[in-house]
Amino acid sequence: MDPVSIAGLILTCCQHSRGRTGLWGFGSKAQKMTCAWKMGALDQIISDLDTWDRRFDPLWFMVMKIANPLVDAALARSQSANDDRSNARALSVAKNPLTVAAGMRRVLYPSANRLKPRFLAEVQMEMSEIPMSEAKKGFMELERRWYIIDTVQVGSVAEARDVLDDVSMLAVKLAQADPFAFGLLNCKGVIPVRSQLIGSSASSPSSSPPRSRLDYTSFQLVFCLPENLSVLQSLRQLLLNSDEHVSLSRKMRIARELAKVIHYVHTFAFVHKNVRPESILCFENNAASRSNAFLVGFDAFRAAGGSTMMSGDISWERNVYRHPSRQGFDPAEKYRMQHDIYSLGVCLLEIGLWESFVEYSTGEENSGRPRTKFGRTYYHFEKWLDERESAAGEDSTAITFNALALSLKDYLVEQASTRLAPRMGDRYAHVVLQCLTCLDEENEEFGGSGLETEDVGEDTLALCFAEKILSDLDQLSMV
Repeated sequence: MDPVSIAGLILTCCQHSRGRTGLWGFGSKAQKMTCAWKMGALDQIISDLDTWDRRFDPLWFMVMKIANPLVDAALARSQSANDDRSNARALSVAKNPLTVAAGMRRVLYPSANRLKPRFLAEVQMEMSEIPMSEAKKGFMELERRWYIIDTVQVGSVAEARDVLDDVSMLAVKLAQADPFAFGLLNCKGVIPVRSQLIGSSASSPSSSPPRSRLDYTSFQLVFCLPENLSVLQSLRQLLLNSDEHVSLSRKMRIARELAKVIHYVHTFAFVHKNVRPESILCFENNAASRSNAFLVGFDAFRAAGGSTMMSGDISWERNVYRHPSRQGFDPAEKYRMQHDIYSLGVCLLEIGLWESFVEYSTGEENSGRPRTKFGRTYYHFEKWLDERESAAGEDSTAITFNALALSLKDYLVEQASTRLAPRMGDRYAHVVLQCLTCLDEENEEFGGSGLETEDVGEDTLALCFAEKILSDLDQLSMV
């Protein structure tokens, strides 16, 4: 089926999913006959997913987003036919497009009995640091199992209800998500934490904490470890401690998985707000023959349509990943999806160069836990800025913070333009530049002024991201 026909079908399904009367939203016999034709066409489209393999075609994305039972019915029929093929090629869960599509539908439209997250009792856990990551490993004695613990802090009592709502919805969606398909760890539940942990007998698991007494200081998201992957490092640790001559295929695999997970976080109607190597966990098996990257660090996330905190900081280790409009104590703009895409671009630049933009002191230097410090990238940027300001006859020491933030973006764009192509190729460098300039008015290929406004549609942005970023990375991965 050609793209024009597919687009027409998508439009028709969307129209008929908006409050029409009758069977599947159709109100007359003629409409039902049209529906029957559409069902047949939809069956063909979804069956074609079997040949989609790893390509992120925006049209498939639009089909999966349609809130219409026709899509679920056609998907179920196609899956059944696929399972019945005796000579079908065996596909892993993460690579089978039909399975990925069905998984996306479960996350986007969970069944009624799965709309509430599981709240777990407060328990004492044996906590273990994950080097250079804010997430931790927690051991539950009763289950004799390790989990990944990601803590979301509650800034104030007034914010507690909003944080609870966002955490609840995130937990519901990540409880349905297949980790290898989406790059998001499966969520076992949420532990509401008060100011003092009072032991395992304090409360029992429930469908929700009492909203009348929102005296929680934080919420702990409890994630299950991925199966058969026991070797764990943060991407930051990997960048700092591994050989700089890491293979091109490994770089591409990490880059592609990171871009994919950002796409799915946005598809599931969230913004992450903390995309950086400390928030990316890289798992391997003992033989190092298999590896996967997963996104954590949800401490600052929020629902895509929700309010955002207009506060920040001036730390290098965070601001180097932030768009200039989101840097400093008083960011100039509300957070939106494009800011995550910018952060992704900085991470992809690091991966391509295989250089860590943030460095850590050793335990001996710091008499304890390693802490971030200024490193080579910071001093290279400082030197670059001095030279640029000197050439312009200006004093770099008198630069304002906003001008400094814009200069940092210019520096990263220059690094991507001049140093990345020889290491990763022109197309990879182009992808990184698209991310770093996604909010620039001149970036017409990524949307230009149409995507720089705050009210741009989330689906429009996701389609553009799938077409301009994911498709290019996929094609590079298959070369």
